[in-house]
Amino acid sequence: MTIQNLGSKPTLVSLLGNDVVAATGVGSAIDLQGKEGSGAFILTAEAGGSGITYAVKITECATSGGTYSDVTDGAFTVTDANTASVQKIALNVSDLKRYIKVSTTVAGGTGAGALAVVALLGTKY
Repeated sequence: MTIQNLGSKPTLVSLLGNDVVAATGVGSAIDLQGKEGSGAFILTAEAGGSGITYAVKITECATSGGTYSDVTDGAFTVTDANTASVQKIALNVSDLKRYIKVSTTVAGGTGAGALAVVALLGTKY
């Protein structure tokens, strides 16, 4: 998917605040009510410790406390060990369930690196 139009009032949303990530985890639920159309999801990751890689993906659920499932085409490319990365994926927010979270899987050697995931989302009104 390509980003066609974020409208005149895109909203910047932090899905995973810039923080040091040393273990696998899941971010807080983000409510997509009032959002629609194309969304740009951006991952920034610093080079992790020796051999560390990060697999980061967007998950979705109809309720904030329910069971989240992977979003189709919602995974970033796994980062290379010892390499910083900036990536973008585009998703149609109108096709997603109401709540989304970011899931991060840390693999490889030892150490940690800082990650952040933000999104530019179109507003309905």
